[in-house]
Amino acid sequence: MRSVIGITCSLTVTNIEGTVHFLERNQIACDYARVIEHIGGTPLLLPHVEDSGCIDHYLGLLDGLILSGGGDIDPLLFGQEPHQKIGNVDRVRDEMELQLTRKALDQNLPILATCRGMQVLSVAAGGTIYQDIASELPPPTLCHMQKGPGWYASHTIDILQGSRLKQIVGGTSTRVNSFHHQAVDEVGDGFVATAHSKDGVIEAIENPTHKFALGVACHPELMWERHPDALNLFKAFVKTCG
Repeated sequence: MRSVIGITCSLTVTNIEGTVHFLERNQIACDYARVIEHIGGTPLLLPHVEDSGCIDHYLGLLDGLILSGGGDIDPLLFGQEPHQKIGNVDRVRDEMELQLTRKALDQNLPILATCRGMQVLSVAAGGTIYQDIASELPPPTLCHMQKGPGWYASHTIDILQGSRLKQIVGGTSTRVNSFHHQAVDEVGDGFVATAHSKDGVIEAIENPTHKFALGVACHPELMWERHPDALNLFKAFVKTCG
């Protein structure tokens, strides 16, 4: 039987041409659904909701959860005021995903989190994030917002011995893409940092007591067709969901 994998969505707001009205869309890059389908899972997109009953219903349908990438988390949700470099914030998405993630952790539902999703995963467990790497971390820092195509692995990460990520990758380093100006600062309760870039930025977190709760700062959904490590990450996740 195919595992049902829920994937969180982003919100886009566009003006309807010739009117004063705006159109809101929940959407997600096709790459997430494509890789899940490719390895034998069934992707299910999760539109934004505010009713906790809907969130519970989502969880009842799922064998696993992907926390996708997107905009910045509202810093008020982890006890900070907004930094000058804060980007687009979607409070409805933030509150839904934090509630969804906390309940998924409580239920031991497998979770794979990418980029923003890793930050949501950490904040849901009580962690904090750097709102802007370039201005909050000491220089020099690497380029964490690459200009190359999404599949390009632009920098190296060092992986912790004994971690689940190391088991998946098969070594203590790999190369990843990078499209984030924020990063995990204090890791959430129960989680450990299991990979860092050469400038010390946390590139992966995981909960060693959970069935599968792993976050990466990169976007492996853009890399899986060219980089075996990215594909193996999704394979390991979906295998745990079965």
